[in-house]
Amino acid sequence: MKSQFKNYFAITKKQWNGMVVLVVLILLVLAAPYVYQRFRKDTIINFSGFDMAVAQLSKAQKTDSIAATKTPIYNNESVKTYISNKLKPGATIELNAADSAALTTVHGIGASFAIRIIRYRNRIGGFYNKKQLMEVYELDTAKYAEIKDQLTVSPSAVIKVNINTISFASLRQSPYLSYKQASAIIEYRTQHGNYNSIDDVGNVAIITPDVLHKIEPYIKFK
Repeated sequence: MKSQFKNYFAITKKQWNGMVVLVVLILLVLAAPYVYQRFRKDTIINFSGFDMAVAQLSKAQKTDSIAATKTPIYNNESVKTYISNKLKPGATIELNAADSAALTTVHGIGASFAIRIIRYRNRIGGFYNKKQLMEVYELDTAKYAEIKDQLTVSPSAVIKVNINTISFASLRQSPYLSYKQASAIIEYRTQHGNYNSIDDVGNVAIITPDVLHKIEPYIKFK
């Protein structure tokens, strides 16, 4: 019985060495904070320099605030130019010839609307009627009423395409034609030959009178 008890609590040399190493590690961990505090040197903060920096910053902010109250609201040169370049009463610009800068001189047209108008004009080939402006994204009847008297339109500036040679891809770019309508125009031309007049285009089954009216100013036959 005694021999069995002794064997139960006996440890090998390898186990003993492991226990020694573990005890040493535990002692090192426990002693580490005390060793760190002994050899650590605290950094002394120079608060006088910090206070000086805060004082200078406060002074600079106060100076900027005073200067801001004395600065005119329209001190920016670009703002002055923008305001002075707006059209005078009774003046107009031609819608098909104007670039985006010219369009922003119209009262009621800013940079965003000017870009939209130019893009839509390029897509349709020019404006033949001022009312087409209401087809521009977000340009409603109220905005049209505000700007229409400052604009003129020269229908002769409209770019026309030859309906007998235009490709489907190019014809499809027109905002007035759906995919099927553009395809039908090309298919009808393939089957029946060239168009000779706007009435011939009207013979295409899915081209409504309203669509025909919209595309007529943009097509030619020779």
